[in-house]
Amino acid sequence: MKIWEKFVLFSVTTISIVLAFSRYYIVKNNFLNSIENTSRQNSNRHILEKYMFEENIVKSIQDGEEITDDKVIGYMKSLDDYMDVGIELFAIYNENFENIYSNIDGIDDFDIEEVLKQNSNSYCLRTFGNKHYMIFPSNWNINNKEIYIVNFYDASSIYEEKDRQMKTIFITDIVILTVSVIAVFIFSIYLSRPIEKLNKTSKEIASGKFNKRVKIKSKDEIGELSESFNMMAEEVESKINELNLQVKQKNDFINAFTHELKTPMTAMVGYSDLLRLKKVDEEVSKTALNYIYQETKRLEGLAQKLMKLMSLTDENIEFANINISEFLEKVVKAERNLFSNINFELEAENYIVKGDRELLESVLRNLIENSKNSKPKDNKVLIKGKILESGKYRISVIDKGRGIPKEHIDRVTEDFYMVDKSRSRENNGSGIGLSLVKKILNLHNSNIFIESIENIGTTVYFELEEGKNSEN
Repeated sequence: MKIWEKFVLFSVTTISIVLAFSRYYIVKNNFLNSIENTSRQNSNRHILEKYMFEENIVKSIQDGEEITDDKVIGYMKSLDDYMDVGIELFAIYNENFENIYSNIDGIDDFDIEEVLKQNSNSYCLRTFGNKHYMIFPSNWNINNKEIYIVNFYDASSIYEEKDRQMKTIFITDIVILTVSVIAVFIFSIYLSRPIEKLNKTSKEIASGKFNKRVKIKSKDEIGELSESFNMMAEEVESKINELNLQVKQKNDFINAFTHELKTPMTAMVGYSDLLRLKKVDEEVSKTALNYIYQETKRLEGLAQKLMKLMSLTDENIEFANINISEFLEKVVKAERNLFSNINFELEAENYIVKGDRELLESVLRNLIENSKNSKPKDNKVLIKGKILESGKYRISVIDKGRGIPKEHIDRVTEDFYMVDKSRSRENNGSGIGLSLVKKILNLHNSNIFIESIENIGTTVYFELEEGKNSEN
């Protein structure tokens, strides 16, 4: 059963129960009030008639008349004629509870003894035929004989009014229930429609359509639920895309790593086999040995970078305070000694930063090496250090080399990704330098930023957090 069906069933059942109990209470209360009011009126009439009957009996006794059953019956009939509204119906019983007179049909089946045993001020309700009566008993001792007179007052109008109210209420309830069912049905469909949308969208996402979103504009709980659902879907899509990217990067890594090993290893096997099986002249031998040496050194450097990349974790890093201007000057001085054909310029403000010296040196050397290999037109690489308003320290490496094509900028930090593989190999590049840089900077709560225009130049920068004023 769907939720809107449950809602309709619950609402209709609740409304029916509430209507039934409320109507029953109202009708019953009205009926009891009517019975109570009518009983008071009939009781007053009964007392008046009883008083007048007693007055006639007493007068007759005082006049020396004998009080017989016929005379009692005559007194009651004359009293009925005298009263404006009349006693209506009555019955007379002797001391043996035998009916000696009655003007009401169906009295023979009436258990009079139970009624006569009641107090004369009380009454009971009985039904004869299709009529309802309010019965008041009275008794007198006349000539040492008990005489019982029972007055019957028609109360059928009260029951008819009750039946009329019940009929009217029944029709009203049918109308109210019909309108309620229609209204609840429409309202429940309106309420459940967003849930149906959520259900449909969740099934689509489960089937692999992670870009699906539910479009529900509402300020109630369902609207909040839809927003939370969309946030969850976005997070799921992000995680799925991240996992897919990781899988792709892993496959690219394996393919690139395999290729990086296969190409030099093939040549090295070929050259070594040539030297092993054939006698070659000195020039060929020298060429073969140089190639084997160069490729071996390149593979050694590749292995070292891979080992460093895989060993980097938060657990084995301890940050220290670093005088960054002195640190940059030391690194740049070392680079000048290694590469005399490149003019390394340094512009650094004095500051204390927080980081790992060895790892940051690896970052800086990789960035400088990339700038040097970009063949800057002015043979110059600029290293700048600047204090930012945020309190961080920005280090930039700037060159006017061949630059990086726009479509490659976002991928150059991936493992083994090379913009130009032939040029990278000429420079002994492995494609994991910037990947290593990115991971080191992430461990320093930083990131690498690249701004580059092809054939114009490249600026690579990162930011470090402020350290304490005194160096550890």
